[in-house]
Amino acid sequence: MKVDKKVLKRVVKVLLNKLPKEENVLLEVANQLDLLKVIYKKDQNFRNFLLDPNIPYEKKVQVVEKIGETLKLNDVVQEAIKYLVKINKANLLKSLADEFRFEVEKFFATVQGEIISAFDLEKEDVEEIKNILEKKIGKKVEFELKKDPSIIGGVIIKAGSYMIDASVKTFLKKLAYQITK
Repeated sequence: MKVDKKVLKRVVKVLLNKLPKEENVLLEVANQLDLLKVIYKKDQNFRNFLLDPNIPYEKKVQVVEKIGETLKLNDVVQEAIKYLVKINKANLLKSLADEFRFEVEKFFATVQGEIISAFDLEKEDVEEIKNILEKKIGKKVEFELKKDPSIIGGVIIKAGSYMIDASVKTFLKKLAYQITK
């Protein structure tokens, strides 16, 4: 099913207008939408239930409310889901989280990033990387730390469209390429 970008953007706009402009609230809603996206993508029964035009809207609302209660979803998020179900656009749940997070990051001038290293990094090192990158790109950066022993040493830093690969693995590949040239 094709994603209706117009409706998607309208729902995100309504969410942003109805929610308080507090970073912690907006990030919590973004996390809730991420969770719904995962459930929508992985649970075929849930997906089919929401998309089935033969199931009455009222029955779908009951399920959405039960899920909202169980997952402690924000009321505005539940409203958005009910609206999508009502207009038969529940398939937008797979894109809503990404679009909402993009708008929140834009609003707060925040970028999601990741630091990949072969070993655990000290907090001070992560803070130093964060401070340098924030000065460089002029936005707040929120990092997710990942471990990948295959890079041998060094780090790979990604933030928005910015990427720095200072891993030993990449250095060795470049060296091997230059030697064989």
